[in-house]
Amino acid sequence: MRRSAPVFAGMAAIILAFAMPAPVNAGYGAIAYDQDTGKAGASWDQPTSAEANELALKQCGSAGCKVHPVEPAGCGALAVSNQDKAWGGADRETLDEAKRDAVAHCETHTKPGSCAVRVFGCSH
Repeated sequence: MRRSAPVFAGMAAIILAFAMPAPVNAGYGAIAYDQDTGKAGASWDQPTSAEANELALKQCGSAGCKVHPVEPAGCGALAVSNQDKAWGGADRETLDEAKRDAVAHCETHTKPGSCAVRVFGCSH
């Protein structure tokens, strides 16, 4: 009995390793935003986080752009205020959640205006 326990544990670990689904082409995404100029950029379904960040920054096109990575196979959104420089971002499992939370986050930072989603997308 003592010898069978380690063998069983080893076999169970191997079975679990093969049973866990690996992400298939889990793409990376990123949103870049410059609060001072209002410029924004985004990228989706990139092969690496670094490439997603680089493409979002390039599309943003301003020295003040800051990148916000989005989880692999996730959705992201950026909301901005219509009255001031307030903004909010979120990355979530679904696009609707990301949009809702980005607007909610933005609205905690603006007093005079309301916020609307400006950039959004998902990686698969």
